[in-house]
Amino acid sequence: MNRKLLLSFWLFFGLIGVAIAQDQAITGRVTDSQGSPIPGASVVLKGRSIGTNSDASGNFRLNAPSNGTIVFSFIGFATQEVAIGNRSIVNVTLADGNQQLEEVIVTGLATSVKRSNAANAVASIGANQISGVTKPQTVDGALNGKITGVNITANSGAPGGGFSVKLRGISSVTQNSEPLYIIDGVYIDNSQFATGAGTSSFNGATGQTAGTQDQASNRIADINPEDIENIEVLKGPSAAAIYGTRANAGVILITTKKGKNGQTVVNLGQDIGFAEVNKFAGMGASPWTASTLSGRSILVSDDRMLQLYNAAGGDNAKRYDYEREIYGQKGLLRNTKLNVSGGTDKLRYYVNGSVLSEDGVQKATGFKRNSFRANIDAKLSNFVDISVGSNFINSSSSRGFSGNDNNGVSLGYNLAYLPPWLEQHRNADGTYPANPFTGQNVFQVVDEMRNIEQTNRFIQSLTANFYLLNKKNHQLKFSVQGGLDYILGEAQAYSPSDMQYWVNVGKGYFGAVRNTTNRSFNTNVQGFLVDNLQLDNGFNFTTSLGTVRLTNSQTQSYIEGRGLKPGPNKNPNTADTRVTDTYLLESQDVGFVAQEEINWKDRIIATGGIRMDRSSLNGDNTKLYAFPKASLAVNVANFDFWKSKDLVSSLKFRAAYGQTGRSASFGNTFTSLTNYSIDGKSGVAVPQILGNANAKPETATEIETGVDVGFFNNRLTLEATYYDKRVLNFLYQYQLAPSTGATQINAYPVGDLKNQGIELSLNAQIIKKRGFNWNSTLNYWFNRTNVTRLDVPSFTVPSSGFGGFGTNQILKPAADGTTYSPTAWYGSPYDANGNPTAYNDFQPKFNLSSYNTFTFLNNFSFSFLLHWSYKNYNASLGQELMDEGGTSPDWSKNDNLYKTDRAAAGLGDGSAVNGIARQYGSPGVTTRQYVQDASYVKLREVSLYYTVPKASYGKLFGNVVKGIKLGVSGNNVFVWTKYVGYDPEASQFGNRPIGAGVDLLSFPASRRLFFHLNFTF
Repeated sequence: MNRKLLLSFWLFFGLIGVAIAQDQAITGRVTDSQGSPIPGASVVLKGRSIGTNSDASGNFRLNAPSNGTIVFSFIGFATQEVAIGNRSIVNVTLADGNQQLEEVIVTGLATSVKRSNAANAVASIGANQISGVTKPQTVDGALNGKITGVNITANSGAPGGGFSVKLRGISSVTQNSEPLYIIDGVYIDNSQFATGAGTSSFNGATGQTAGTQDQASNRIADINPEDIENIEVLKGPSAAAIYGTRANAGVILITTKKGKNGQTVVNLGQDIGFAEVNKFAGMGASPWTASTLSGRSILVSDDRMLQLYNAAGGDNAKRYDYEREIYGQKGLLRNTKLNVSGGTDKLRYYVNGSVLSEDGVQKATGFKRNSFRANIDAKLSNFVDISVGSNFINSSSSRGFSGNDNNGVSLGYNLAYLPPWLEQHRNADGTYPANPFTGQNVFQVVDEMRNIEQTNRFIQSLTANFYLLNKKNHQLKFSVQGGLDYILGEAQAYSPSDMQYWVNVGKGYFGAVRNTTNRSFNTNVQGFLVDNLQLDNGFNFTTSLGTVRLTNSQTQSYIEGRGLKPGPNKNPNTADTRVTDTYLLESQDVGFVAQEEINWKDRIIATGGIRMDRSSLNGDNTKLYAFPKASLAVNVANFDFWKSKDLVSSLKFRAAYGQTGRSASFGNTFTSLTNYSIDGKSGVAVPQILGNANAKPETATEIETGVDVGFFNNRLTLEATYYDKRVLNFLYQYQLAPSTGATQINAYPVGDLKNQGIELSLNAQIIKKRGFNWNSTLNYWFNRTNVTRLDVPSFTVPSSGFGGFGTNQILKPAADGTTYSPTAWYGSPYDANGNPTAYNDFQPKFNLSSYNTFTFLNNFSFSFLLHWSYKNYNASLGQELMDEGGTSPDWSKNDNLYKTDRAAAGLGDGSAVNGIARQYGSPGVTTRQYVQDASYVKLREVSLYYTVPKASYGKLFGNVVKGIKLGVSGNNVFVWTKYVGYDPEASQFGNRPIGAGVDLLSFPASRRLFFHLNFTF
């Protein structure tokens, strides 16, 4: 840089620094309406990241310019703004109110607004609801049941998470339908990286070379929930439009904890507990006698069954409950955390380290996470402040083998066919008894096979604000934000050569090990000019202009050794044959954003904006696609004519419109030649599947309307929302005529979807007295999805269910005014034209949750969360597998099932026992049996905490210990359901937009109970 340019910058910034008013020391006291001090109240300089908190006596000290405004806030009180003027002492009395309405929520990439002025139903939960009640294993699990419009299913109950989150229904048919996660401005990767556990050498759930049915965990599981201060959920395009082509499925914004002004605070916490299976399928309860052996298993003949039964001891044989032996372990849960926070007006810091270790309910399964986070906020001058966040995570999981299966390996499948009298425990010589039913000993799977994964992750964020102008009524800042997310995952799937299933599957080799390396590197950077102008007539204008650049790079490579030498050999290079492959994915998005927010006296608030995006994933990667947004909120109760403040303290009508996008998956816009080999010579062949060079992004448009009402000084508030979300030109394969020489085109726009729903949230401070408080939140929501346009004939979505049993999901176009849900189940019986019968929907008819907190006797707090999901249906083979294996608890009972159908078939009136009458192929059995009601009521969270009075330990610890808190809590404590299987929320393919809700006795969900001890120094 030459000297003239350097001098110009120096003079420019120097002049701005002179223009900014000099800071002065402001002191004061924060009290309530009765004059009592409010300790811990937030005292923040408006428009700046400068602030402090009141001390135990309500006093505060803050350096601020004389032309500034201080914002005072505290939970349960109305926020108050006070202009400083020429004063050096500012005392304030906060009035009772609903702090939720005063909290600030995001409305743009560089702007925010008070919730009371927002035109969208942006859901928000704070640190206490995330990790302050109990200890969720993962962040996505912490959201379950707490936010309207959010449906969460568990891909597996195995340690390490594995949840699918859908916001306001599905947002695509083939593309990713999971929300975009952003942590402190960093766009993070929430992929499920393949481990290979579902491929043909292991449980054989898929014939593909890269596992799509590996039961892997989401990478959001790496994030420590205790680092999070707040989560905001932008559920639809009307709120998420400003995020463009990655936001079709909504956006989840995560803000981590920051240091606060004042004395350094040290927190040391220890959580210890245990996990146990919440619900067993009851296979061990099935009675076996010689008289009930006929037709007891489809895998062996009656003669063979009798022979095996007598060899085991017949009616005198010892019975084992193998289900409880495999899944009956009490997993030990440990979590240790230490964080330090504090700061001054110039520098604030938050540093947290935690070590978590959780054992699974199955031997040799578990999840570990070591996390370190450091957040630094610094005011370098009146002109610039910066925030830096660094997070390193080392996590590992061992998830075993569960779910879908074609090799007899997955434990649920194996247990369903395993009689309780067949001896399967390990022999004294270390060998395992043969299993003549599935061909694989379950204890050998648990003891010797492995499905493990280890991840090292680094997340870095940086935000810098340059205050170019800071007058009383006019502020201008330039905000730069960026970050990176780097993931290195290493997975291993291992099956030794002495496993019994190798003979049955006939692979031609014995033993296999696959080592997989997954790398992901995401970067993002954005720069915004934000201008805020307040006019004397009450108008406030906030203008923001900026640009965003995002990159994503993923590499997956694996080497699999097939044919291992005997013994504990896990080196693929020593195997008889080796198979390797590498998958690459790269993308880059660039966006340009403009937004205007107009606020007139907090009465009428209007917002309009547009984002223009281009992406390397589109057919034309230079074309800009527009995503507009507009919203209007009218706070009726803020007008002078409103005279009913005592009864109706707030009344807001709101409406919003927005549009988002989703580009095609990597590789769908171009055609790749097919690898081919003849006589050991490699080459390429003409492809049968073509890319779409003209692929455009799917788009979602949404209209959201609602009303927010507050009664009795906002002690009772209601938020009601209706939305209509349309997904336009969703992408799918387009089948081609055989004469073209190809079979299909990928990423072709074939139809439209519609999601409609209602969300209601009622919050009440039911009792608010000295010594006793009761706050309650009641949430109700539902969503309906339908196909409104389909340019191709109706088709069954591949792998959307169990095809042989008729449970599938079908895309059907609207006809004669009738629309059809893409998540409904179809199957037998079929009419004369071959059309299947329509059954119930995977999406629930409604969700209802109740979250309650009580504080009493000054030092106790109690809370619980109940969640009811009503009439959501899974495609489940759990009952069928147990019936075929003779292990269902009521197998030998005769309830006259399908009596009429059996009589018509000449089989007598109800002559078959349940276990035979229910089996596939029996008279009267249709797909109805496999579409199971998965309704449930869950006590998701419950806790009781006690804050120890200072007088109880003051003499022992003096002033060293400032606080001690004890507690007990539970997560996923009870479930009430009639569902046959382990978990009504289980979903074999949960991350898929269509095809979720498929269950094949997946890993059981766990009840997790904790004891807590926390010290504050």
